[in-house]
Order: sequence, then C-alpha cells, then structure tokens
Amino acid sequence: MKLALLSDIHSNLEALEAVLPALSEVDRILVLGDIVGYGPDPNAVIARLRAVRARAVLGNHDAAMLAPSLLDWFNPHAAAAGRWTQAALTPESRRYLASLPKFGRLGPHRYVHGSPRKPYMWEYILDDLQALEILVRLGPRFCFFGHTHLPRIFTAEGEEIPDPGEWITLPAAALVNPGSVGQPRDGNPEAAYAIVDLATPAVRFGRVPYDVATTQAKIRSAGLPEVEAARLALGR
Repeated sequence: MKLALLSDIHSNLEALEAVLPALSEVDRILVLGDIVGYGPDPNAVIARLRAVRARAVLGNHDAAMLAPSLLDWFNPHAAAAGRWTQAALTPESRRYLASLPKFGRLGPHRYVHGSPRKPYMWEYILDDLQALEILVRLGPRFCFFGHTHLPRIFTAEGEEIPDPGEWITLPAAALVNPGSVGQPRDGNPEAAYAIVDLATPAVRFGRVPYDVATTQAKIRSAGLPEVEAARLALGR
C-alpha cells in the first residue's frame, strides 16, 4: 500500500490543489491535522479533502474551532486568524472537524498531529532524544505526524532532514513528518508532502510550487494578519 502524507494545510487551497495531482499513485491520503487556521479558504479545503476521501486527524488549530478557549494558548496572530476562521466556517465544515479523531491507526502504524503521546496534538517532536523516547514506547511501527511544519525522519539512529525526490528506506520503527502543505517553515515556500510505500518500506518527500501570490491576496482581502501572507513567500 502507498500512502500520501499531508499535514498543516492551514486553509491554503492553492497549495492543496497543487499537491493533489502529485498523489495519483497512492492508495490512501492521510491528513495529519491543522486543516484550517492561518489561511483564507477553510471551507473549500475541507470540501476538497472530503471529495478525495482523505482520512484525517484533528490538529490543534482544528480543535480550537470547536473549543474557542484554546485560542488563549495561541500567539496573537494565530489567535486572530483562528477567530476569523471560526466566523467563516459553515455548519457543515464545523461538523466535519468535530468528527475527526485525535489519533489514527493503519494496521500496526499510527498517525497523529503532534505526537502519539497524549494529548496528541500539542507536543512538538523536534530533537533526537525526545524522538527516541517515543520510538521506544511505540515499538516496531511507524508514526506519521505533523505540527512542526518541518519535513523530518526520526529513527533510532537520529534525525534525518530529507531531500525531496529520492526514496529513503525505512527501518522497522520511524517517525515521519511530511512537512507542511500550506505554510512551510523550513525556508522553502513550496508545498510539502510525502509518499510512503509500506511494502518496501520506504518514503519519498516531495515539494510542489503553487500560486503563492493568489493565496496572499486572499489573506489580505479577508483582513487576516499580514504576517500570514508575508511568511508564505519565505517558507518561514
């Protein structure tokens, strides 16, 4: 089975539409949370994911749409974007977010937004020792995660920053982060995704350019914080 890993779309329809054509070879699309927040098209992004029958888990920005008090934990720009998104969401989109689990299983493997350790969507996996502790608890399986907006692989050997395009063989236990579709933060503004071949097993990371200027114009037209437009061109 081949899986597409998408994460942190953040209401960026142009980025999502650019990535989807690259996924023709996959059997299933997994969305690792933060479908909404920051960007200008929450309802259209949700509708598109439903149309392609993506399987998704809840991210912290998604959860904040259902429990507004969570925005108190956000920085001021993210909280302002969250309040805008809450007002923009249709009842159907809100019901969709409310239906998402915090933790997903695919055979022996796991997929989450932030971390497989409770409460799932808040922990940022960023360093080798932290990742090793998680891997020891998980045992011989994969966990696919997002949240940091950084493409990464963590194994017992440490952290790997992958180059796009090449298949990378995976050991029996690994944490795989595809990076962010809608708001990359690794210095590359192109939309990020990954393909996992469970049969090999191996992972291939990909990047796709998209119409950043259109997304920026929508953000500004909506009155969302200017930083959310400016950062898209920088990948930061």
